Amino acid sequence: MPTLREMPLVDASVGRSATFLDAARALTEHGVAAVAVVEDGRVVGMFTDDDLLRGLFPRYLEQLRHTAFLEREPSALGARLDAAAAEPVTAHMREPVVVDVETAAVHVAERFLHCDWGAVAVVERGRFLGMLPQLEFARAVMASRTDG
Repeated sequence: MPTLREMPLVDASVGRSATFLDAARALTEHGVAAVAVVEDGRVVGMFTDDDLLRGLFPRYLEQLRHTAFLEREPSALGARLDAAAAEPVTAHMREPVVVDVETAAVHVAERFLHCDWGAVAVVERGRFLGMLPQLEFARAVMASRTDG
């Protein structure tokens, strides 16, 4: 079984002073489900693809079961994007899911199975090393089972 040191980590992070737009760009540019929000090298939060959607669209959409009655593109959508762009990432981030680089694969799998998004932050002595996408983790575990 590969160690976390042997798995491909993605350097996907933004600083605590980043804006929503900064975090959204980092998330989409790196193609991961979450980016770490870092301050002084330490993970203080995570910004996920769920946070991106919640920030882009008005909150009332979460309460609706059906949106057919809404006009094609309500003006609130454009206004929401304009408003969200400059908001601090800290207004949208959540508690981070962090694993130490020495964590056994079975414990990492458990973290993935109990969190709502597909990436965890990997740290060494509390310092951010990178994001581990769930798909890359699964790929590395599968490869270790077929290689040996």
